[in-house]
Amino acid sequence: MNQRRRWIIGALSLLVVASACSKREPAEKAETAPEAPLTAGYEAAIAAHAMKPIFRPNGTAPAVWGPGDRYNFLATGEETNNAFFQFEAVVPMGGGSPPHIHSREDESFYIVNGSLEILIGDSTYQAKAGDFVFVPRGTVHSFKNVSGSTVVQFVTVVPAGMERYFREVFPPVTDRTTGPPPITDELIQKMNEVAPKYGLEFPATPQGGKK
Repeated sequence: MNQRRRWIIGALSLLVVASACSKREPAEKAETAPEAPLTAGYEAAIAAHAMKPIFRPNGTAPAVWGPGDRYNFLATGEETNNAFFQFEAVVPMGGGSPPHIHSREDESFYIVNGSLEILIGDSTYQAKAGDFVFVPRGTVHSFKNVSGSTVVQFVTVVPAGMERYFREVFPPVTDRTTGPPPITDELIQKMNEVAPKYGLEFPATPQGGKK
């Protein structure tokens, strides 16, 4: 009887020890498991492509003189990882862009104040403050200020890239208190010559709809 009792006690002791070891084993393995190191190059690549917040105080944005208006760069492709380009267009009376087609980008307009005559395909709209316009790539479009006051609109281009065309073709703004310079034959020629490089086209006359 005593021998059987000792055998039962010994078996139970072995079970308790085995159970305790099995519970500790995963924890010990987890503690000793090595972590995959991040290389300096990998971390640098992540940092290089990380977008940073932008605060652009009023009147400090880089700007160019467009064809009869001023474009204030709010967020460029260099700052948005080429996700989008956004600018503020300040359009005086009579100003605006000629009919053109983007083959690589979609574009949207939000009218902040005033009103614009906007051509989209074969339709013309009178867009006023608070109105929103979306132009898919491949669609001929233009805008013109036919009102009696300066118009401000926010323009977003997706993806980015059109800002490089602006920098290459249009003169930089050095004095915001003046109006846009006159549109010369030299400027028109340069706009047309550089356009294909950026997937941009200026049709002789609006064709209507998508090309």
